[in-house]
Amino acid sequence: MNTTGQDQEKKSLLKAKQLLRVLSAQSASTFANQVIALVVPWLVLTRTGSAASAGTIAFIMGIAALAGTLTGGLVTDRIGGRRVSALADSLSLITALMLAAALWLDSFSLWLVAATQVLGVFFDGPGNIAKSTMVPAAAQKEGIPITRAMGSSQTLQGVATFVGPITAGLLIATVGEANTLLVTTVLFLTSIVLVARLPKQVITHERPMSPVQAVRDLREAVRFLIKEPFLGKMQLVGPLMGAVIIPISALIFPAWFVFGQQDSRALGTFLGAGAVGGMVGGAIFAALAQKLPQRTWLIGATGLYGTALLGLFFLQPGSIPAIMVSFVAGTMMSVMFAVPFTAFYARTPQRLLGRVGSLGAANGALFGAVASLGFGYLINNVSAPQALLASAAIMVGIAIALTAFPFVRLLDRPTEPAETPDAEASELILTGDAR
Repeated sequence: MNTTGQDQEKKSLLKAKQLLRVLSAQSASTFANQVIALVVPWLVLTRTGSAASAGTIAFIMGIAALAGTLTGGLVTDRIGGRRVSALADSLSLITALMLAAALWLDSFSLWLVAATQVLGVFFDGPGNIAKSTMVPAAAQKEGIPITRAMGSSQTLQGVATFVGPITAGLLIATVGEANTLLVTTVLFLTSIVLVARLPKQVITHERPMSPVQAVRDLREAVRFLIKEPFLGKMQLVGPLMGAVIIPISALIFPAWFVFGQQDSRALGTFLGAGAVGGMVGGAIFAALAQKLPQRTWLIGATGLYGTALLGLFFLQPGSIPAIMVSFVAGTMMSVMFAVPFTAFYARTPQRLLGRVGSLGAANGALFGAVASLGFGYLINNVSAPQALLASAAIMVGIAIALTAFPFVRLLDRPTEPAETPDAEASELILTGDAR
């Protein structure tokens, strides 16, 4: 066993300060967003008692995410992830502080929640895309294999996703929603400071940015997706998954717990169990991905995720069996994300990552927004368990459909990222440090 080689590999990652700053900033921002993701629906549901109102807020946030992700990918490819990340986290910090101040002054209103969250979510998308695009560049700069960098990113993201809901649930129960939001401002500030210490990016383009050029840049990404045999067709299936995955955590699970007379700590524990499952699922996929066809992983995980949602229909929120099923659901969801995510990085040229990623995210945000509105009214008129049942039926239906789609077989065929004919030359220069 070559322990010396392993030790050198570990040391190289620990010494990769630039990469560690990117990953730490990514984790701090994710942690903050996970806390807010629990605070907002909990706040609306407990203050209004209306799932329809919560669904409407989720719909508005989804539309804002749609606009933000489209803009974010375009801007990130133009001016670089460092600037976009710092700007996005700064504005997210301000919106969280605004809502916290309103709660301190006891002036809660739905329009204020909607306004602050529209602004916050609009900037979250660009910030997430910006940080993701900085990981490969930082890894290359530090001489770290991209697989190790992405694996470390997913692990830390999983930890943040696990800690976020549990922390939010405990803080809401002990110090209230306003002070919980204050914690997120500290996390956003931490992310800003870490990104500010990264080397400056100077990106040059043959053509300056203009409204016409922005349309051309997006059109280039759209053309790539249309011609790409797997990613293009996945744009038709992925949004249907988003129609369940987005409202399930933002609306359905919180409503299930609130109307089931469970407290915020119980919801945080439940969501945290799903996040732990996500970390386990990611580790299992990383270790065993080559043992089974990628098509089998995707179809199997989608079907089992739907089955897990069906199981929750028969359980009580906050119960030990429900927490165990949440863990299983999180494991399957992690694999569901890992398969198309891997295909995305393998098939997309580096210079199009921001735009192509934003198109996919925007597509999912649109379907998720519309679904959130529908699920809100379904919960209001029927019940949260019935919404779980509908979600389970959709996911199982998608799994069955994936077995019949020929393009899914392309997952197991090797490919090289294709270039588009109207590619514009660009140059990225990292200059010194941030000072």
